[in-house]
Amino acid sequence: MTLHRTRAFSRHAALVVGALLVLVGVTACAAEGGPGDGGSSAEAAATETPTTTPTEEASSSADDEVTCNAFGDVQTILHNAQAAFYDERMTQRELDGWTALASRVLGNIPAAEEGRVATALTAVQDAVPAVQAPLGPSNILSREWDVPGAELLTACEAAGFPVITNGFIGG
Repeated sequence: MTLHRTRAFSRHAALVVGALLVLVGVTACAAEGGPGDGGSSAEAAATETPTTTPTEEASSSADDEVTCNAFGDVQTILHNAQAAFYDERMTQRELDGWTALASRVLGNIPAAEEGRVATALTAVQDAVPAVQAPLGPSNILSREWDVPGAELLTACEAAGFPVITNGFIGG
């Protein structure tokens, strides 16, 4: 992708995000009511009756979404760090720092109490312990990472929350 295309894409993405933020703001204002609507949002909330109650399945699904999104952050850190390293844009020491950070982020990912995503996350966290020192060694890019990492990707996909990795090095 050329630099011109990247800048055009960035401007386009910024416009889309801005439009979405405006839309969310307008929707939120409409939901709360405006001046002269005859009542406060607190009064309206008090008269409404809830039609559903949260379930454990909904809670687990929300937890799975957070887990899978956070795992995408780990994958993004690793992808970009490796790309920069192999393009000789960073040293081994810098790569070690990024992999240590990725291992700490991985170690802090929350999970549902049970389910396939939670089980897969636990396996990954057990295989790749979080690095405690800023530049301590990590096995996050080793064979120990491959199988449980792939299982977590599969579990997230099956749960409906595919892991998204964003590459931004080397454009």
